[in-house]
Amino acid sequence: MPENVKKTAGKILKILKKKNLEVEIYLTNHRMMRRLNKEFRGKDKVADVLSFNEPKNFISSPSKYKKIGEIYLNMSDVRCQLLVHGLLHLLGYDHKGKNDRIKMEKLEQYVYNRS
Repeated sequence: MPENVKKTAGKILKILKKKNLEVEIYLTNHRMMRRLNKEFRGKDKVADVLSFNEPKNFISSPSKYKKIGEIYLNMSDVRCQLLVHGLLHLLGYDHKGKNDRIKMEKLEQYVYNRS
């Protein structure tokens, strides 16, 4: 993983005042993003970013870090905004309703302006 993506993820979590969290970040291509989007979301199109929460009651090795999930970023479009967006999804934010969308967009902008 490019070091700047790792640093940016750490910085975003720090801005959000989240500690002892672990997230796996994968950089992939158009073909894989389309396949994942179709398989897990039923959408047959390329996505810029996909995030998947850690399954509840998933057994993992003991660690001081809580694993919250995985983020897949399309390598052709790796931008800080996408990483912020994916992390916010893993932290429980969504944009299904108008109020949720507004709240998430404001937080995305807040974090992006500080990263």
